[in-house]
Amino acid sequence: MSYITTALKRAHRAHDERYLPYREIILARPRGRVRGKKRLIAVICLASLVLLASTAFSLIVYFGQENDGNGGESPISPSATHRARVELAGRQPERLAPESPARETEILFQAGLRQQQAGSLEEAETLYRRAIEADPKNLDALNNLGVLCMSQLRDAEAIDIFTQLIDVKGDWADPYYNLACLYSRQGNVPRSLWNLRVALWMNRELKEWARTDPDLAPLRSRPQYEKIVN
Repeated sequence: MSYITTALKRAHRAHDERYLPYREIILARPRGRVRGKKRLIAVICLASLVLLASTAFSLIVYFGQENDGNGGESPISPSATHRARVELAGRQPERLAPESPARETEILFQAGLRQQQAGSLEEAETLYRRAIEADPKNLDALNNLGVLCMSQLRDAEAIDIFTQLIDVKGDWADPYYNLACLYSRQGNVPRSLWNLRVALWMNRELKEWARTDPDLAPLRSRPQYEKIVN
């Protein structure tokens, strides 16, 4: 056993002596490779910073030109926009885009009123109906629609509209007064006098109007009429 051990030791010693001249090379650390990686990382970081700086500069120049190009334009104030919508309402209501139902129905109502005053009854009726559709509680549009029906002798429609108004707002004198005029034209004196009495009781300012209203001419020979308007 000692012989074998001695032989093995000699073999190992001879093997080690064979690579002894290269010991420093084998055990040396790869310093150059590590330094190369560090240099590569540094170059990549530097290139990234340069790219970011270039992009930021380009964006600053671009937006600066945009601001310079828009500098001569004056912004439109909200009030001017609203005025434009009101001015256009009578001509092109279908192109309007109001911001609320109340605003929409008011624009449509005013447009219908202008058309009615201009004698364009068909256009006025369309606008009134659109206003009512946008806001069923718009009593002014509904009342004017009833008056428009009266002017076209569509009495049944007008009566339905004024009755609907009374159901919704029973303390409003206008539908009662309009019914008084309508029934007076039809020759229905009792109904006309009753509605006229209610209307003038609710709104005494209508007395002056009633004294000269041609629709109420058939009532002026009646004693009850004199009592109501005086």
